[in-house]
Amino acid sequence: MDSLDLVSPYLYRYKNVNLLVKDKMRPKDLDALLDAEIRPTDIFLVAYPKSGTIWMQQILVQIIGAAHPDWVEDVTNRTHIPMLEIRFLCDPFRPRPDPRVFRSHLRPGMLPNGVKNKQVKVVYVWRNPKDVLVSLFHFSHSFVMLETPESFDIFFQQFLDGDVFMGSWFDHLKDYCEAQDQLNIHFVQYENMLKDLRQEVVKLCAFLGADLTDEVIDHIVEKSTFRNMKTDPKANYKDIFETNYYTEPTMRKGIAGDWKNHFTVAQNEHFDKVFKEKMGNFPLTCTWEVKQ
Repeated sequence: MDSLDLVSPYLYRYKNVNLLVKDKMRPKDLDALLDAEIRPTDIFLVAYPKSGTIWMQQILVQIIGAAHPDWVEDVTNRTHIPMLEIRFLCDPFRPRPDPRVFRSHLRPGMLPNGVKNKQVKVVYVWRNPKDVLVSLFHFSHSFVMLETPESFDIFFQQFLDGDVFMGSWFDHLKDYCEAQDQLNIHFVQYENMLKDLRQEVVKLCAFLGADLTDEVIDHIVEKSTFRNMKTDPKANYKDIFETNYYTEPTMRKGIAGDWKNHFTVAQNEHFDKVFKEKMGNFPLTCTWEVKQ
């Protein structure tokens, strides 16, 4: 095995990103991704973990399937949109029809060079970091390739320090904001999808060049509600749950503001202080809660 910069028995650090020790990808494989063949029609879905990737997968599969009927396959969403840097379940470069869609948690400088050079479309989903922290805490209890947190207090500080899966949320989002001049990127806020999913789907269709009727858009929105996705075996990762990679279902609540059920007053004040220090010039506005 290559010598790895271990963060824990479950994570190793490479280029300030924390990756899975138990996965097949190693630094040389990540470097090789830079030269991966990218087509102008490719689409990249990028997000920090637990920011809405599964939700956006469902939306993209529905939009692209409606715009390109020949694209549709009888497979799960995660097979339709494989993970670029995690290879233990699906090869992202297997033969499949255009437009190919990849998903990734990597920083912009670790994506294939063709993403920038060919100006392929990048959909970046982001979510308020307090809810990301809580969701990642629960995910770390469920996903067998991650270490189970000792306590919420310890995990809280690990998140702020960037010592969790994929590293710092703060640096991840800042890197993509700073890369807007180099990448053809469309930002989607998780909380905006909760507030008005149809509006976000319409904007996404415009970015992707998908000219769909109102009736089709309404169908996509209905298929992409949390309620329907939770019972859709192509969307809810039920197949992975059955392979023992997860000990609990992957779709938990799908809300904004769950952090209030976990943070103490002191933790919330500390988080706000760190957020202000790290994101002082942040060009986007966080939404910390959405009333249901």
